Amino acid sequence: MPTIYVFGIILIIRTLTLGAPVKPEWTPIAGLNYIWSPRWQDLNWTAALAAAGQIFFTLSLGMGIIQNYASYLKPEDDIVLSGLATVSLNELAEVILGGTIAIPIAYTFLGPEGLGAGVGLSFIALPNIFRQMAGGQIFGTFWFLLLFFAGFTSAIAMYNYLVALLEEEAGVPRRVGSVLVFVIYIIFGLPVGLEPILTKTADLAYLTELDNWVGSYLLVVLGLLEVIVTGWLLGLKGLEEMNKGSFWKVSKTFYNVFIQFLTPVSIIILLGFSTRDYFKAGYFKWIPSFVEKTPQLVPWVLAARFVMFAVLIIGFIQAYRNIGKKYGQEIYEGRVLVRRD
Repeated sequence: MPTIYVFGIILIIRTLTLGAPVKPEWTPIAGLNYIWSPRWQDLNWTAALAAAGQIFFTLSLGMGIIQNYASYLKPEDDIVLSGLATVSLNELAEVILGGTIAIPIAYTFLGPEGLGAGVGLSFIALPNIFRQMAGGQIFGTFWFLLLFFAGFTSAIAMYNYLVALLEEEAGVPRRVGSVLVFVIYIIFGLPVGLEPILTKTADLAYLTELDNWVGSYLLVVLGLLEVIVTGWLLGLKGLEEMNKGSFWKVSKTFYNVFIQFLTPVSIIILLGFSTRDYFKAGYFKWIPSFVEKTPQLVPWVLAARFVMFAVLIIGFIQAYRNIGKKYGQEIYEGRVLVRRD
């Protein structure tokens, strides 16, 4: 983890000393102005949903990973401080370090029009830019090592969740479970690499469809369910568990206003308007609008949808059976039973 910050600081220093090798007005400082200057005309519900999905993903909300990590906490661990440190350090690395590196570099060499490349900005545009930079091979190595370490730590989080699930629910040995999860990741992730080769395009329709739904929409939906469970089903018991062992205590007023009211209401409003925009953009159609004119990409979109529905159905069945096995009697009797193992 510390190497991410070390490489980030080195790359920021190099970024801010690039000058203007292409056009006088394309400078790193102009790139920073591009990031931090509000463009209200570009603000819409789709952009807000993408931002929310990114925050939920990077904090492991809405996907079960944070609950997996929470299961390792002791009853007296400081949840408030841990949560604050996690959010602060993560957003520092992602927004401050990441944004101060990639966007100014791309702006310096490509101008404002080159910033709309999406995923291709990191994996297509920036490698070409590093070839043109003085010392680009060295700094390009730092950049991709930074991405690797960031992706590797995220992979550990997603690995641990699924491996623990196989180990505890199916009795699969941890080493065998790790191999199985690796094979599943390869199968589901391989189309991302194969699509540009087979279609001769850089549109990445498979990844785009997954990101539109899993990386944005469904993450926020599941995040809404999480906050409703915490704020309303657990109620003040959630506040009690949060404050147990915490140096800084969360007040009942803060909990009521932010956890029980503002957060769920704001997410519901966001999802409502985003759903409307998704309909307008044609994302709910059998063949989404963004691939209507490129029929060679349609199978990749349908493959992404098949993967999503398969994972959703398997996850639902597993969760339903697990809850029934562990808490079926409690649900039937409507009360908590004390177990002695």
